[in-house]
Amino acid sequence: MTKHSIFNEDTQAAVDFSTAAYKSNEYFMRNYSRCRELLLVEKDPKGAAEAVMFGIRHARLLHLEDFLLPVVYIDLMLPELVTELEKQGIPKAVIWESFKDVEIWIQSYRKYHNGQVGLDRIEWVFRSLAGKVRRFGSLQFEEVTYEFPFLIFENSQSGEFQALACPDLMIDQDGYISGTNGRSIKSETKTYLDFGDRTLTGYLVDLKSGTVKMAAPVILNRKEWKLKLAPGEKAVAVHIPEGSDLSLDSIDSSFHTAKKYYENQILVCDSWLLDPHLEHILPENSKIISFMQRFHKIPVMTQHPQILERVMGFDFTMETLEQFSCTTSLQASLKKYLSDGNEMFTTAGFMPWK
Repeated sequence: MTKHSIFNEDTQAAVDFSTAAYKSNEYFMRNYSRCRELLLVEKDPKGAAEAVMFGIRHARLLHLEDFLLPVVYIDLMLPELVTELEKQGIPKAVIWESFKDVEIWIQSYRKYHNGQVGLDRIEWVFRSLAGKVRRFGSLQFEEVTYEFPFLIFENSQSGEFQALACPDLMIDQDGYISGTNGRSIKSETKTYLDFGDRTLTGYLVDLKSGTVKMAAPVILNRKEWKLKLAPGEKAVAVHIPEGSDLSLDSIDSSFHTAKKYYENQILVCDSWLLDPHLEHILPENSKIISFMQRFHKIPVMTQHPQILERVMGFDFTMETLEQFSCTTSLQASLKKYLSDGNEMFTTAGFMPWK
């Protein structure tokens, strides 16, 4: 078996050891063929991931290492994946950088499964393998359909940006979408948006805090404010891989390089790294703070703040906060902040791509 750079030695050894068992079974070869067709031909990462999940269930019935199966499949189709992405005009360096995400998630799986090699973030990884998520330096980029319920406007004279809430959103007493973090709702208000011939009336977002200003609606002059992005339109999403260098030069380089491959003028993102509350737990000169401040903030509804799994661990719950043993300064700061009764939020954002 030819070694390649997307797996480390332990992962490759586990794959080499198990491949023969899977290849000798007709079911897995048929399942692999379907997965390959969906990923390489139909460019359907979600469908391919669903097909693999059936294979995982079958592997479990046969007492094989079930979540190792997608790693074996990736190993088998890797040469074809590279060839296909090269046909799309993606440079080899970008292909191999993008494929690094596979091992990142394999290591995440090992951390929570007693060192066992496997992969459970299958659809996400398949998006990289299909060329939909591409890594340029520190950041990943993906063409997506913009879905956040906010319209983004730019002032034609000043270049200032504003965001207006779409109609029929329920907003709680603090300006967050009702249900965010499972928080208690003391009061809530429904948004509305009225497009007149000359004006636009609705509720603005505080782009620094990422909350909707519900005290009173605002009126914008439609001649002065140009609609730049609305739900259902194409956008480019930014993703931040684990361990990324968030220094100013690295981020600028990623944006500059990626811009050559995309047409959109506005980038969107949702992440724990955009939460303005990070300013309460990180030093002012933190690279994370610098990255967060690049984006205009808008609220996003999630059941739990993403920072809990990404900083404390995927098995962390608020019930275990008091007993949680911190190993990093960020964990310690976050624990104290939460213990004092404060909240963190997964936050969405946008920024002009100049």
